[in-house]
This record gives sequence, structure tokens and C-alpha cells, in this order.
Amino acid sequence: MIICPNCKTENDDDAKFCKNCGYYFLEKENNKRESKKKDKVKHKTKTKNKTKVKKEKVKAPKNKQYNDKPKSNIFTKILLLFFILLSIGLLVIASILGYHYYEENNIEVPNVIGYSYEEATVILDTANLSYEMKEVETTNQEEIGIVIKQSKKGGSKTHENAIITLTVGVLDNHVTVPDVIDMTLEEATSILNENNISYRIEYEETTDEENNTVIKQSIRAGKKIENTEIITITVARNTNNNSDTDNNETNNEETDNNNNKEDESSNQDQEKNLQN
Repeated sequence: MIICPNCKTENDDDAKFCKNCGYYFLEKENNKRESKKKDKVKHKTKTKNKTKVKKEKVKAPKNKQYNDKPKSNIFTKILLLFFILLSIGLLVIASILGYHYYEENNIEVPNVIGYSYEEATVILDTANLSYEMKEVETTNQEEIGIVIKQSKKGGSKTHENAIITLTVGVLDNHVTVPDVIDMTLEEATSILNENNISYRIEYEETTDEENNTVIKQSIRAGKKIENTEIITITVARNTNNNSDTDNNETNNEETDNNNNKEDESSNQDQEKNLQN
């Protein structure tokens, strides 16, 4: 039995038209067919959507990788910014250190030659420089205690607390020993005194050398010694000359005694005459 969709009248199964309203039942079949087609199309779209969802699930890790790209870009930018700031900081520090180094190594060395050592040290202290003294002996009285040389030339550049060696003149205490052998004792002592040499005299009895003559000296001639060192000179004492001198001295004493006796007798005679 076919029910007319238009008037709801019951009709036979093989009826093509409704007996009441004349509705054509083949149109209904076409509609059914169309509906079936639509259902098929819907079913296909559903299956396609399902497959797409499945594909999306499979591709999910790839999408995560794509999502990580922005994060990695941000991290790269932060890292790049950090390196830029670090480079700027290093440049600032390097410039400060360079300026400080330039200031330290741009100190002008003052010229202190001709100043006394005390004056030179004050000048170097003011210039933030260190110093040390080197002594050199001199016989020039004007150079004693005076800076004769300096290790760094005046006007040159150096760094802070650089050590400047100051060469200062000191009195030369060394003297050259003269040759006094064969001189008389008086001549030898006179020359030693002129050279500010201390000496000691020793006598040696001999019959070969002339009396009162220097026959030895403890330090050889031409050697340099300090003026505080003592030289010993050996003087000859000739025994023969000594006996002659002793005889002469005794004769002189006897003559003097006789003269004294004569003077005393004459004085006594004069007193007697005065009394008479």
C-alpha cells in the first residue's frame, strides 16, 4: 500500500497516481533517490572529515615543530641582544682601561740632573715616580751629593711608579800610594801627608843603607787604597853612623861641661872682686 504524501490517501502498491488527488508517485522515488544520493554524499563528506581528522592527528608532531619555531626565534633574538649588550660592555671597559693605561704611561720624566739627591727625590715623588740611588766616586767637590746622571732622559714618557736610577757623586776616598823608597824619612812623611795617607814608621838596623833612609814600604807604589788604610815604611838605622854620632854627642857633652865649669869659675872670681 502506498500512502499519498500529498493527501494521505491509501493507494495500491502498483499505483502510479493517487486515486484521490492524482499525485504522481514516481516523483517520490526520484526524491528518494536524490535523498539517497545526498545521504551518500553526506556519508562521503563524513568519511573525508574523519580521514582528515586522522591525518591531523598523525601530523600533530609536525605542527608542534612549527609551533616551536616562534619560540626558537625569540630565544635567538634574546641571545643576539645579550651578545650585543655584552660587546658594548666590553668596549666600554676596554676604553676605560685604555684611557687609564694611557694616563699611567703618559707621565713625563722630569730632568733632575744638577739637583741634590734630596731635591731630586722630592721632584720625582711629585711626579708619582719611584727612584733608587747609584753612587759613583768623584774627586770633584762640586759633584759630591749631586745627581750626575739619570736612567731615563728628562722629557721622556713613562708609566706611573717607574723606577728612575739617580747616579750621585760621592767623595773618592781612594788614594794612589807614592813611591817613597830611598827617600829620607822627612821627605817620605811629607809626601804621605800631602796624599792624606796614614803611615807607621819602623826602624831596621843595617850597615849597608844610609842612615834615616826609607828602605821598604808595606804597600807597593801605584796601588789605590782608601785614605783610612795605614802604610808601614821601614827606615834604615845604620849602626856605624850611630856610633859616630854617639861619639860626637859625648864630645859635645864634655865640651859643654867644660864650658860650664869655666863660666862658673869666672863668676866666682867676679864675686870675690866685688867683695874686696
